[in-house]
Amino acid sequence: MSARKPLFPGRRFSFLRLGIALISAALIVTGVWGWLTYTQTASKKLPAPWFGGYADVTSAPSYTFESDVGSAYNNVILSFITAPDGCTPTWGGYYSLNEASSQLDIDSRIAHTFRANRTVTISFGGQQGTELAEQCTTVSSLKKAYQTVISRYHVTSVDFDIENDNLDGYSESAVRRAQAVAEIQDEMESRGQPLTVSLTLPASTSGLTSDGLDTVSSFIDAGVNLSTLNLMTMDFNIPSNVTAQSELIKKALNAGHKQYKQLLYSKRKLFSDSQIWEMMGATVLIGQNDTDNEYLTLDDAQRVNTFAMQTNLGHLAMWSLNRDQQCGENSVTQTIQTGCSGMKQTAGEFATLLSSGFKGTPGTIVDMDSATWSTPSGKYEQWNVTTEYTEGDKVVWKHNLYEALSDNTGEQPDSTASGADSPWRLIGPA
Repeated sequence: MSARKPLFPGRRFSFLRLGIALISAALIVTGVWGWLTYTQTASKKLPAPWFGGYADVTSAPSYTFESDVGSAYNNVILSFITAPDGCTPTWGGYYSLNEASSQLDIDSRIAHTFRANRTVTISFGGQQGTELAEQCTTVSSLKKAYQTVISRYHVTSVDFDIENDNLDGYSESAVRRAQAVAEIQDEMESRGQPLTVSLTLPASTSGLTSDGLDTVSSFIDAGVNLSTLNLMTMDFNIPSNVTAQSELIKKALNAGHKQYKQLLYSKRKLFSDSQIWEMMGATVLIGQNDTDNEYLTLDDAQRVNTFAMQTNLGHLAMWSLNRDQQCGENSVTQTIQTGCSGMKQTAGEFATLLSSGFKGTPGTIVDMDSATWSTPSGKYEQWNVTTEYTEGDKVVWKHNLYEALSDNTGEQPDSTASGADSPWRLIGPA
């Protein structure tokens, strides 16, 4: 009787091959598990988007923000803390914190707002004020000034409205500001009181300015867990009878989203497009803007709200609650008013339209450190001049990772400027 033929002629059992197979399987399982764990961490559900109106506490006539009722007023942003003379916080450059307490009753009005289960965000800076970072010459003194305000009013949400002369990119004051905020945030986090930090910057239909991007970058470099990048979408200097302001706002936000995504990727912070929308905000200037013939109408407000809902924009704000009413018959048209919008409206109509669907409150939304990523060595091939690349392909070139935006061959990734016509997009360091 002949011997039985082996099932796989010419092959014999090998412990070496078995070991290699087991190791390969383990690596695959580990890689998949690691990626799933990462995406669950970086993609964790973010808090519900929130609406908040700015209230100028020093404007006359006084606006009684503490008396507001209704969902449109659940979150109020009080402005502005400035430093006109030395490293001392003031309200609008007119009132010290003690004077604001005795003359404006700010302390008790904020406490009353909290008792109504509403939130208060304190905003530093503003269009005309000198920000504390310009006057406080050391990180420790600046930190103390910020902390004085935060502790006095018991807030866990702050906003930095940086514009005009205060917006100076990577200057000493900008870096000092970011470092002070990072230290306060770390200390409050250690005490179980997370500090929500939003950064409010001017924008055009092209997005943020270069100084604006540098300001964002300085905050991230310092380790600030930035909850919201808030774009001031207003004063485009384009007449509204030429282009509706709601369309200009959409363009500004889309451009800002692209910029923020590129900035985050360059710093190895990996977020999805949807997450980045949730990490962004917009502030609109209701009614008549600072430039002639430019205004945000009630219809514009509705369209902006619809766009925010569609993109799941994390934050929407307006300047200001003081102005959310119709002007009197004797008011000057085509000129911005501090106490009215310049539009035909009912009181509070802009806040009602803009806030529709926004249910959340300020909150620290994502731990940026948890989304830090690196490209494993050898995961992507080096770019090759003869290879035909298709949209979505990723390659490494000169230690950077690029993604193909369109089919191309022989187009060196760094040979063309980024833009609509570029076949490649820089993702970040490899």
